[in-house]
Amino acid sequence: MPNKKPFRNLQKRKINLKKPTKRQVCSAIIPLAVLLATGIILYFVFGQKLLVIFTDPQVFKAKLDTYGAWGEVLFVAVRAAQTVFKFIPAEPLEVASGYAFGVFGGLLWCMVGTQLGSAIILLLSAHYGERFVSVFVEPESLSQFGFLQENPRTKVLLFLIYLIPGAPKDLLTYFVPLTGLKLPVFLVLTTVARIPSIITSTMCGAYFGEKNYFAAAVVYAVTLLLSGAGVLLYRHFTKIAKI
Repeated sequence: MPNKKPFRNLQKRKINLKKPTKRQVCSAIIPLAVLLATGIILYFVFGQKLLVIFTDPQVFKAKLDTYGAWGEVLFVAVRAAQTVFKFIPAEPLEVASGYAFGVFGGLLWCMVGTQLGSAIILLLSAHYGERFVSVFVEPESLSQFGFLQENPRTKVLLFLIYLIPGAPKDLLTYFVPLTGLKLPVFLVLTTVARIPSIITSTMCGAYFGEKNYFAAAVVYAVTLLLSGAGVLLYRHFTKIAKI
């Protein structure tokens, strides 16, 4: 039987952790500072063209090629920053990665960047609780995930939510520390669960790069249909899970 205890939001229930040491604070702040610095540098280097660069596959690949072997490193940093700060739409970036690196190369680098960003979110949320979370999301908006607290099926439910296209995965990441799930377990579960949604985008980008526009359109149309169905499925799924 799932736990029926009503959800106590972050303003009423802060994450109860010991005061972090100076070393822990540095270990949490440094990755975030690096990502923030990356975003600032990219803005000053590319200015208003930044959004176009990372949403237009052709322009994106041309820019990455100028960095040679460092192109993958730059992409991972941008993807991680996007996961934390949301300053670039996720799906166009995934499509662009498929165009630049191919289906599986795009999947690999998208996954590395996404999980790096997710790990930073979890570490900072666990260290600083509401103070950090409230910078990015309204604590009350996390109440929709209350059924995951103290639930013996948390791991299975998290896997299914991250597997469903259109589910609010990025928002859920900020809630995960309240479930008590360990970071390594979270990364393993979500790495597997994220593959279908990311690989459809990289396939679309790869086909576009091969000028196979019909295949790209088909994959894109199927992805839209799955995302729409996923939103409906997620709403139905969460209603059942709360019972």
